[in-house]
Amino acid sequence: MRLSDIARALLKVSENRYRRLFETAQDGILLLNAETAQIEDVNPYLIDMLGYSHAEFLGKKLWEVGPFTDIKESKEMFVELQKTGYVRYENLPLRTASGINIEVEFVSNTYDCEGIKIIQCNIRNITDRSITEKKLARHTKLYAALSQCNKAIVHCASEEVLFQQICRIAVQLGGIDMAWIGLVDAQTKIVRPVTSFGDSSDYLNSIELSVNANNPYGGSPTGAAIRENRPHWCQDLLNDPALLPWRVATQRAGWAASASLPLLRRGAVIGAFILYSREINAFDELARNLLVEMAVDISFALDALISESERKRATEELRIASIAFESQEGMVITDHGDRILRVNQAFKTMTGYSANEAVGQMASLVMSDRHDEAFSVAISECIRRDGIWQGEVWNRRKNGEIFPTLLTMSAVMGGAEEITHYVRMYTDISRDKAAAEEIQRLAFHDYLTDLPNRRLLMDRLQQALASSARSHLEGALLFLDLDHFKTINDIHGHDTGDLLLQQVAKRLTSCLRECDTVARLGGDEFVILLSDLNALPIEAATQTLAIGEKILRVIGLPYQINTLAYHCTASIGMTLFNKHEQGAEDLLKHADIAMYQAKKAGRNVLRFFDPEMQEALNVRAILEMELHQAPEKQQFHLYYQIQVDEKRRPLGAEALIRWNHPDRGLILPAQFIPLAEESDLILPIGQWVLETACAQLQAWQQDALTQDLVLAVNVSARQFRQTDFVTQLQSLIQRYAINPKLLKLELTEYLFLESIKETIAVMNTLNETGVQFSLDDFGTGYSSLQYLKLLPLSQLKIDQSFVRDIVVDSHDRAIVRTIIAMAHGMNLDVIAEGVETEEQLQLLLNKGCTSFQGYLFGRPVPIRQFEDLLRSPQE
Repeated sequence: MRLSDIARALLKVSENRYRRLFETAQDGILLLNAETAQIEDVNPYLIDMLGYSHAEFLGKKLWEVGPFTDIKESKEMFVELQKTGYVRYENLPLRTASGINIEVEFVSNTYDCEGIKIIQCNIRNITDRSITEKKLARHTKLYAALSQCNKAIVHCASEEVLFQQICRIAVQLGGIDMAWIGLVDAQTKIVRPVTSFGDSSDYLNSIELSVNANNPYGGSPTGAAIRENRPHWCQDLLNDPALLPWRVATQRAGWAASASLPLLRRGAVIGAFILYSREINAFDELARNLLVEMAVDISFALDALISESERKRATEELRIASIAFESQEGMVITDHGDRILRVNQAFKTMTGYSANEAVGQMASLVMSDRHDEAFSVAISECIRRDGIWQGEVWNRRKNGEIFPTLLTMSAVMGGAEEITHYVRMYTDISRDKAAAEEIQRLAFHDYLTDLPNRRLLMDRLQQALASSARSHLEGALLFLDLDHFKTINDIHGHDTGDLLLQQVAKRLTSCLRECDTVARLGGDEFVILLSDLNALPIEAATQTLAIGEKILRVIGLPYQINTLAYHCTASIGMTLFNKHEQGAEDLLKHADIAMYQAKKAGRNVLRFFDPEMQEALNVRAILEMELHQAPEKQQFHLYYQIQVDEKRRPLGAEALIRWNHPDRGLILPAQFIPLAEESDLILPIGQWVLETACAQLQAWQQDALTQDLVLAVNVSARQFRQTDFVTQLQSLIQRYAINPKLLKLELTEYLFLESIKETIAVMNTLNETGVQFSLDDFGTGYSSLQYLKLLPLSQLKIDQSFVRDIVVDSHDRAIVRTIIAMAHGMNLDVIAEGVETEEQLQLLLNKGCTSFQGYLFGRPVPIRQFEDLLRSPQE
């Protein structure tokens, strides 16, 4: 097999693997040109997420595309990307094409793609998670505000101070943007602000509210709440038609939602407690319950403040009223010694204890043993100092199950400023905790195998590098790639491939120590991180080799999937590390390079990274740069190798490109065609070869000696799959007025691995014009009789790898005999390449081969030498 064929196959596997990951990723992916800021590509998931078409993204700069035009910092973001190559936004707001606001996690990295710097932006929709977190944060703040409100009620000696404290607590602790209290003027029925907190002065000065329904300003939620003695909620102020008189002032202030709760004194409504939020739908059911409870408590306080004698009687009622015993949260009241006096239904449901079982017991009844005494002491000190404590606590149900809760604990003060009671509110956060843990797991683990993903691997690798620098112990990184995994996917389907990957993951894990890490980068690529190896590099290498060989053995065992047995091998690249100065990305690259060396060595083998490989890569980079200049400097030339019949009469030639480098001399295709295929150069080079070959055929047609010669030209898969390839070739045939039957295109079997129907259609179209086709390197790729019988071929070409040892290897002789018999059975010509000795020629003749190519008849030479060869007598 030619090196160019191997390179092409490896390149195709890599491209397909990345494209499959790109197309099926469960995150949005956007590829930016780092130089121009133009969007090169987006994956389907991002299109679905944002609602814009593929065409609306491509070719535009980042800040020109709908979802990013609202972000003032888009250009600054891009500048940061160019400067550092990395940027991360935890909660980036975007607007979809349908006008829906979402929040995303935006992470980007820069990498080099064929000489072009590409910025890969991973965009994950975290709207639901963000909404849940904000809702939980709002609830937590409101619980804290409710607790502090009740504390203020107990301590405030006047209505004015109480109102000020309530508004301040609602804004500072409750997460409300603005709060004010208005009382009704008995004569004018106008609602007059008596106190407020937050950014409110301009807004309150610009509005007028009335409780008179016939007044133009009587239709507000506040007026209705006071008239009807019930709360009024407006979740979208700007779109409520009833609020038109106040829309301009509301919009200027930025309010999006409001709550108006009536305040009572001795059972009569005297005013309202009004709260504003800059978020629509800010008041969900729990928030509404808590605010209603707060308003009820304020009303209780107003009654209590009427007289000192009534205040003492009301104090105990307020303590009870401050507890939402019918809420969904578990509530517990204890005495000053922390003995339980009362529990609500939610607490009983949450813990499994009945009221009879709980009352009289210490509050530690439900405390788990996950917290030590110091934890309890810290809570007590905080309560004595601040009057309140809030945090996560692990509790224990009656059945022994331990579960997480959010605990808010407040102290109730007596007249002598001594603690008389404690109030505890428990919120079961088991589901939120599980959801957060799952989100964390998905962020750092592969969804298919549950192995660490690239992000977690790089974090552990950084830790391993630091640890290695401290301990002076060696570590190792192994890059594993399954051999021919794409074939399993193509033949048996992705479901089978996924099941195989899961089994591979389990086997890899079983081979390692607890301190080691195995991660999946994606596709069939795995990375193994070994820590704490021997301090001596040679000993560490021996350890690594032993583990690698164990992995190869385990991976190579049969796999049982859906009653069928499968076989799989792997190629592994390895590199050692022992210095913190070594970069994690460089180490991964070294292991990757070594893995490809293992592939080239025949697969199912291990290879260590060699610094000489890096030097070879540097030379390769220079060669690639010079390759881009070669066409302009006219350094490409066609050489011609003669093809003869059984009597050594010329039948034609194969056109072979050569690069005549001014410093390196004559460079063979195997050294530069893989580079060309990795860039766009393969297409112009292929076009130049075809055009030069057609021009040569035109010249031959003018000479009686050469007018019947057939010229064979190699065509790459990428060139053949161009949508206008047929048009290009037909145009050349017409321009040079050549006989198309004298042009033979040599194709390899790799061309038929995908899009075979389209490939056959192109071949049929060209074949109808007279162009011939030869299947090059037959038997070295993925030969399939199923497609072979459908191809409009005129010739099979026996690869030189079978000819080379035909004299001494019986297996090669059997393969050659089979190919020749098959070709004859299908009425195809057959030609053997790489014929160098008379013994080889005679064996091929005896087996029925009638066309030949090789050094025995002539090496590839420039056109003048080739034509001289034609004119010389043939032996």
